[in-house]
Amino acid sequence: MNDYSGGAGWCPEFGDDASVGDLGSPRTSSNHTDIPGITERYRLAARATNDLIWDWDLTNGSIQWNEALESGLGYHLEDLGTTADWWMSRIHPEDASRISSQVNDAIAGLSDQFASEYRFLRSDGSYADIYDRGYVLRDHAGQAIRMVGAMQDNTERNRAWAEIRAQQAKLQTVFGQAMVGIMQTAPGGHVLMINERYCEILGRTEEQIRQSSVAEYTHPDDLPWNMPLLAKHWISGEPFQIEKRYVRPDGSVVWCEVSISFVRGEDGVVSSAIVVAQDITARKAAEIEAAEKSSLLQDVIDGVSDLIFVKDLSGNLVLANRALTEGCGQSLGSKTTGFFPAELTADDDAVDDAVICSGVRLCTDEWIPVGGERRLFETLKAPWICDGRTVGVIGVSRDITEQKKAETALRESELLYRSVLDASVDCIKIVDLDGRLELMNRSGQESIELEDFESLRGTQWANIWPPESRHLVEAALDEARVGKVARFTGMVPTFTGTPKWWDVLVSPMCDEQGNVTRILAISRDITVQRQTSEQLKWASEHDGLTSLPNRRAFHARLQAATIRSMDTGSSVGLLLIDLDHFKHVNDTLGHAAGDYLLAAFAQRLRESVRSSDFVARLGGDEFAVIVEGAADAANLLSTGEAVLKRLKHPITFGGRVMSAGASIGGALFPTDAQCANELFNNADSALYSLKKAGRGGTTMFHQHMRQQAQQVASQLSLARFAISADTVEPHYQQKVELRTGRVRGFEALLRWRHPVHGIQQPDTVAEAFKNYELASNIGELMQRRVFADMRRWREQKLDIGVVAINAAPAEFMRDDFAELLLSRMEEYSIPPETLEIEVTEHVFFDRASDYVSRALRVLNGAGVSLALDDFGTGASSLSHLRDFAVNVVKIDQS
Repeated sequence: MNDYSGGAGWCPEFGDDASVGDLGSPRTSSNHTDIPGITERYRLAARATNDLIWDWDLTNGSIQWNEALESGLGYHLEDLGTTADWWMSRIHPEDASRISSQVNDAIAGLSDQFASEYRFLRSDGSYADIYDRGYVLRDHAGQAIRMVGAMQDNTERNRAWAEIRAQQAKLQTVFGQAMVGIMQTAPGGHVLMINERYCEILGRTEEQIRQSSVAEYTHPDDLPWNMPLLAKHWISGEPFQIEKRYVRPDGSVVWCEVSISFVRGEDGVVSSAIVVAQDITARKAAEIEAAEKSSLLQDVIDGVSDLIFVKDLSGNLVLANRALTEGCGQSLGSKTTGFFPAELTADDDAVDDAVICSGVRLCTDEWIPVGGERRLFETLKAPWICDGRTVGVIGVSRDITEQKKAETALRESELLYRSVLDASVDCIKIVDLDGRLELMNRSGQESIELEDFESLRGTQWANIWPPESRHLVEAALDEARVGKVARFTGMVPTFTGTPKWWDVLVSPMCDEQGNVTRILAISRDITVQRQTSEQLKWASEHDGLTSLPNRRAFHARLQAATIRSMDTGSSVGLLLIDLDHFKHVNDTLGHAAGDYLLAAFAQRLRESVRSSDFVARLGGDEFAVIVEGAADAANLLSTGEAVLKRLKHPITFGGRVMSAGASIGGALFPTDAQCANELFNNADSALYSLKKAGRGGTTMFHQHMRQQAQQVASQLSLARFAISADTVEPHYQQKVELRTGRVRGFEALLRWRHPVHGIQQPDTVAEAFKNYELASNIGELMQRRVFADMRRWREQKLDIGVVAINAAPAEFMRDDFAELLLSRMEEYSIPPETLEIEVTEHVFFDRASDYVSRALRVLNGAGVSLALDDFGTGASSLSHLRDFAVNVVKIDQS
């Protein structure tokens, strides 16, 4: 632009050989005597518009401006330069080179116009966002002689759009977690993290997604371009956004707008991708429906310049710029009402008449079809005065559609923002960086029983919490201020005093540059859940029948008591109590009577000891008392005797008197034991010794019982070795039919191999069969060895008949013996009719007798034979043969 210099007047007469290029304006010649001078019309049009109109005479380099430069950018006419250098010196340095190049290209004939956006310096030193559009006029030889243009100030429009983007960013920050799917993947597509919303979009569980590849749920038509694009960006690490389709397992298709960004490691290599998916299926369906109804797609007109026109008194166009002629499809001589909707024609004519009659300027909003689309314009109309009389109307229409949309969208965004907040059941708050409350949703006000938030606005959020919890709030705010998400749980009463527990999530709200501007706090009322949790915790530590602490709580208390004893030097006494003949009560009077007896016994037991003593029910008819601060064994023995004395009073149920006798074994810490487990075992040894001697009374632990305990411990240790070393093996004894001499089957006898002493009998580990874990482990080893042998024999077509395996009473302590056995039989393909399970009558007197009965029924129903071993050696009862599913009775040889 510096190639031209000189000066010239504003919009001079062109002459017969001048051309206005593609402006659509008539050439200036003597043939147009019926219209006032074209120069005068341009001058009037330039004065009527709010745009900055410039005229550059390329023959001498001078440039002229209209008055709008003064009102729009603050320059006085006397301050305006008359050369292109003055114009270029006020274009932002970053834009000047580009604009100069585009203008020179237009002058050189590379294009017939230039249109561009740039920043122009105002008189106050600030920059305005300018959209400038200029046209080149050439003579008959094609030489550029003039350039005329209009500068449109878009600063306010751009600011409105920036506000919209800011509001949208805020809304996305607040509710992005709940409204969009978020997934993190490693190179190769392995899913590192995926939220619940993404699982809903894909119609799959998190586990299913982790076990599949992206290609499996991507629409087949999208794979050819989607996968190479993803691979390309994995290499470059550049974020990108696409629209793609996912296919759910039921065949339905979900359209998603997917944004993918990449995370780099310290070495700069992409380590993972963050995928954010927004379900746009409904929007896509609407677009497809709209496309089906109309084959013509509506193009969005971006940056349309103002429509400049001049009409005579009859409403005919005598001047129009290119934006009007091309956008509205009109030509000179036509009427503007020709492109107005019929219902608006009268309004347009009425405004024209008012301007002509009054001689004053009027501004009105009107809908004008542009490019087949109705758009809203702000039209300024002024009287066209020539020789002191009004000869028509000059008009300038500015497209304000986007501005109005921006204003509407801003209002709707704010309304949506508030509506979504109010729709949440959680208490949602926005806090400024100083920790003061700015906003709270309606549900939040209701949940904290607050009548009016205005009374709370500006209050420090931490100050509404109890003093003991404020450090939690401050710590969470500190985390959010540095861009981290924090979470804590605390109790704060409502404004009416109702105590409530809250689960609080605190996260930062960031602007487009990632700077934390506010803090979002979402509080969820978990009072009911917490109460339920406390109730469940109580239930997990207490017995439902007696309300006493259960075995789990007992062991925890015993451990704590022995630790306190070591710290203080005091003693801890333990009494283990068994009701005498409790099973007889159940068998003769029923379980209701037994439950009543247990509850009454528990109540009397609590009443017979100190309030500081810990009473627990260990299970069945077993109880325990922990006596902290017991002086000596004699003191503990007297406590046991006091319990027995209290229990001697008769208990009546349904008119029947029930016995409430008991046996008590006791031990003292640290006199009799070095740890809580040893204390329990020694008290149990004392109880076992008492019951073996005939029940009733209280017995304290003595050292000779320790030898018995050591023998028990030795047998348990040997059993554990046999299990871990896998030395358990079956030996088979034939079962012969005496009448025919035929071998009808085998009994698998348990043996185990000692590394020094060789093959050992079961009695060397007899105590293991009283322990559920050890008995079950030994039983499983035996079963698997026997089943493996049976499968091998069957594959060899050997007739082995029925093979019997023994089951210890302890194996029935958990109600799954039958299911585990049948599962292992199925694993080894063992037919039920080839197996027999042997049990002794002791299983019917054990604590798991109910489990035994059910297990035997299940096995019998599956076809497994059941044998009652050693019948006649114990408290044999023919009722066992009647009440339990027994197929074989093995009468002891004695």
